[in-house]
Amino acid sequence: MFKLLRFYSAISFIVIFLAAAILTLFYRQVTMHWIEHLAQTSNLSLAQTALTSVEPELGTYLSSGAGAGSRGLPAGLASHIHRMTRDTTLSRIDIYDRNGLLVFSTQTTRPVSARGRDPAFLAALSGRASGAMTFQSAFDRLIKTAPANNLMRTYTPIRGDSPGEVLGVFETHADMSHLVEESDRILFHILAGAELILALLYGILFFVVRHARNIITAQQQTVLERTASLEALSEGLLKGEESRKKKIATDLHEGLAQTLSAIKANVERDRRRTPRTNRPSMDTIVPVLQHAIHEVRTIATELRPSSLDDLGLLPTINWFCREFELQHPEIRIRREISLPENMIPARLKIEIYRIIESAFRNIAKYSKTDQISFLLHPANDTIHLLIGDTPTMRPEAGTISRLDPGANPQLRFAEIRERTSLSGGAFSTTQENSGWITLHSSWACGG
Repeated sequence: MFKLLRFYSAISFIVIFLAAAILTLFYRQVTMHWIEHLAQTSNLSLAQTALTSVEPELGTYLSSGAGAGSRGLPAGLASHIHRMTRDTTLSRIDIYDRNGLLVFSTQTTRPVSARGRDPAFLAALSGRASGAMTFQSAFDRLIKTAPANNLMRTYTPIRGDSPGEVLGVFETHADMSHLVEESDRILFHILAGAELILALLYGILFFVVRHARNIITAQQQTVLERTASLEALSEGLLKGEESRKKKIATDLHEGLAQTLSAIKANVERDRRRTPRTNRPSMDTIVPVLQHAIHEVRTIATELRPSSLDDLGLLPTINWFCREFELQHPEIRIRREISLPENMIPARLKIEIYRIIESAFRNIAKYSKTDQISFLLHPANDTIHLLIGDTPTMRPEAGTISRLDPGANPQLRFAEIRERTSLSGGAFSTTQENSGWITLHSSWACGG
């Protein structure tokens, strides 16, 4: 039986996990974009304000060329720039000349370096203030040697007296860790709430699914019990029908047929003793009795061939095929039998015969064919019976209506399917595109 509860639990856990992961990524992406926009806007204003207070002196210093390759910023100007980093979000200020060489930095341990390929720095040299922010990932936080990366770098051009003249770049570093930490804290609360809601929803759905599973299990058990009862009833009906057919056939053959034969013998004996003048009335009785005896034996044979018990299944099949061709001269039977009689279990003989009988009569009634293919052979300790209605000359598709409009293909072979299943076999049908059907029944040789 399908493990509905286990399947639901596994799928729900995976879906909740993926939902939490997607929600985390989406929220962090949105908040980081918001933090970057907020930091860039505020820090550009702060950097512009800080630069405005020192820009005249700094411009004079840079235009004189005194800072190229040196860090000899006037003491008063350097002290004023240092004071800018106190009690503000600015953690460091770097000043570069137009060649990208570091002129001054509030970080005393920072070595002299040059900027040349940073897009934001190049944008500032061209006269456009810009900024860039780097974030510290969760993985970086686990590495003790990883530097703090939640920094907003703002690059502001230091302009000269001439229009469009840029003397250097005023770079500020602002620590945004407090915003990122606040964002992470809010993210944790949102995720905790979302997980709680999803867990509550999971619990409710879990009980709903378990209740549905119990209902389905009970319904399946009821269906199985009813199916078993119907199979037992069907098997009992088929066996009872077969027993009645056998009894009636025996009674007709051994009783009524024998009685009619005795009456016929007495009539013929009395006829020989009767004068010729009185014989005409008796002459008409003998043919009637002969015909009645023939009809009784035919009915008995159709109910259950005595050869099935006396000679076996294979001779009975050959007899049935001959009789079928006599009754349906327009249909030829192409049979291939490679199964020896001793391989057929006794209980399967009557079932195989009834299946062949039902299939042949069904095909003769509903299928517009001139040939029935019949194959009975053993393979891998299994008895295979194949019956097909493929004609000798296959007409093109759509040229004829092969089936009786009143016949339902789904119900045509219900009796054969039932007999095969109840006798321990497997049944299948194969239908071609043109509509011709092949029936396949198989049983284990030991069955």
